[in-house]
Amino acid sequence: MLFKKLFGHQPESSAKEAARIQENVSVHQEEKSNEMTAVYHLVVLDESGSMSCVTEQTISGCNETIQTIRIMQENNKDTQKHYVSIYLFESGKSRYIVHNLPVHEAKNITHKDYCPNGCTPLFDALGFTLTELKEIMDQPETLGYVTIITDGEENSSRKYSLSMVRELIDELKKKDVIFSFIGANIDAAEYAKSLNIGNSMQFVQDDEGTRAMWERERLGKMRSGARMSFMKKFAKEEFDCCFSACENSGHYYKIGDIDQKRVTPASVDKLKKNEIFVFGSNVNGLHNGGAAKYAATHFGAIIGQAEGLQGQSYAIPTDGVTEEELYQAICRFCDFAKSHPELTFYVIAIGCGHAGYTPYIVAPMFRNAIKLKNVKLPMEFWDFLSSDNFVI
Repeated sequence: MLFKKLFGHQPESSAKEAARIQENVSVHQEEKSNEMTAVYHLVVLDESGSMSCVTEQTISGCNETIQTIRIMQENNKDTQKHYVSIYLFESGKSRYIVHNLPVHEAKNITHKDYCPNGCTPLFDALGFTLTELKEIMDQPETLGYVTIITDGEENSSRKYSLSMVRELIDELKKKDVIFSFIGANIDAAEYAKSLNIGNSMQFVQDDEGTRAMWERERLGKMRSGARMSFMKKFAKEEFDCCFSACENSGHYYKIGDIDQKRVTPASVDKLKKNEIFVFGSNVNGLHNGGAAKYAATHFGAIIGQAEGLQGQSYAIPTDGVTEEELYQAICRFCDFAKSHPELTFYVIAIGCGHAGYTPYIVAPMFRNAIKLKNVKLPMEFWDFLSSDNFVI
């Protein structure tokens, strides 16, 4: 009865609980049979009374996070299936408001869903949700993200202790789950450390601070998702090293300021003698539209040459090639840039126009350019890149 009292929605018997967990596991088994990676997003969100001052911002932020996961699903629709869970915790009625739903089925939350009240049973919330997640993550081809958001320390748990929760987190980190801890009115970094979570963010509990927190969470999830997708497709050994290590944190808040000297200007209409315009070409090198046409008319691009240095331009085939072929062409460009430090390369958002790709897909392919000081990348790409985000 105590368990049910703490989590008003909980099953009445362990048998029912086991059946529900097995049902969740079966979903992921089905995805495995279809050779899809099941990506499980869990948000464990404080609904205690002290969160009432940022109710509007919290609802809005949750909905933006759901929308971000929808975009991640669309960007990886052929290889991944994304699921969403949002678990609210407070001492009266901790519960899921979204539970293991495919993201396209998850509806936006409203004031009827989120009503701050009561105390902060953080450890019980984590113990319950992570125990369930552990069962799901036992299945192959399954990845997870857990985001914990609270504005205060644990003060009312009855079933789980810090050591029990920490043990669960340690186990899940070894099962390809990335954790992040977001806190207000506490030392978020120290509190996260006590849970053995390396990825943390502090936020100010006012309108501006809460909105900024949710925006950083949204962009952080996109960054980490882009990295995960890239590693699974093109860098399996690095992926295994990064996601299976005990210290995996995702690093998706430790981004730092982008050096503006490394950013390609919004418009490149003239070049100095040692500067090169890097554009996306079609596979036949026709250069008959957009940036390719501009490269042909202003920077010496050669009609019929789909790749490589030509005048003061460098072509990377983007239109009419596979994703794998695009990545290999970008790798060849990075090798070329590295061997020509006397040149400065202005890369525009190649592939993100007529070719139909997005920065989410293309930006991680430029990981080898991160430390090449003679390569400038568009801000759309830097949004998904940092030296913290990739194994170099």
